[in-house]
Amino acid sequence: MVIEYPALMWLTIGVTFFVLEMAVPGFVLFFFGLAAWLTALGCYFFPWSVNAQLGIFLILSLLCLFTLRGFVKRVFIGDTKDDGEDSIMAKGGEKCTVTMAIEPPSEGQVRFAGTFWRAEAEEKIKKNEVVEIVKQDDLLITVKKL
Repeated sequence: MVIEYPALMWLTIGVTFFVLEMAVPGFVLFFFGLAAWLTALGCYFFPWSVNAQLGIFLILSLLCLFTLRGFVKRVFIGDTKDDGEDSIMAKGGEKCTVTMAIEPPSEGQVRFAGTFWRAEAEEKIKKNEVVEIVKQDDLLITVKKL
């Protein structure tokens, strides 16, 4: 059987792998799609046999998978090193702004790290005052006046 347009076939196979990557977790099929596209590029310039195309696709797939997966995964997903601390957790002594007055025993609201948090205090604190964080317990921040 003679394939009339092998480059077009490999491009289609590559697109299929890219679409399947969106449905299957693991970030692996992307590299098979990349290898299919590189094989298509080679088929466009060189008259390879079907066996040569399959061999080149296999080699390129493994090469892409093992050399690029770590790098591309860090770029798209991010570095997953865990330093033990959550960067959004408030530490004692940090400053934040009251966005909804705190009137004990009711809670108010503060803005910290670009996010609004429930807040409590031992004394009444007005809106727009800058306060100091005493502690954080889950989603509740305890604050005090400066």
